[in-house]
Amino acid sequence: MSDYRAAVGSSLALASLTKIPLQPFSPGVKATRRVSMGDGSVLDQGLYVDWIYSVIEDSTQLLGVLTPLGLHNAKFAKVTIYTRDDLYVYHRYNGTARRPESSWENYFAREVVIRITNLEFIS
Repeated sequence: MSDYRAAVGSSLALASLTKIPLQPFSPGVKATRRVSMGDGSVLDQGLYVDWIYSVIEDSTQLLGVLTPLGLHNAKFAKVTIYTRDDLYVYHRYNGTARRPESSWENYFAREVVIRITNLEFIS
């Protein structure tokens, strides 16, 4: 069972984060750039995560998703999130959440992607 959480602010404790009422699907944290170092190690830069919703049924559900991220009244916000990494292990990160473009089709918001960029690992 998924346990995605978020709150506006930086470096907040896990207990301070709000569980997202409509849990997203996420492929985990990704990097915009992956550098193979000379010693064989890998350096990931530009970390981000996509929280994906195939359907959001109404404006109440949409506000329930956007409010913990501070996106109900702003186009972007500095947040602390609890999300899965590339190995699907949950960790806390600081980042910048961006409000998704509207995508209302056939009375529902479909394929809504909330991208959280500039991720910094906390714990």
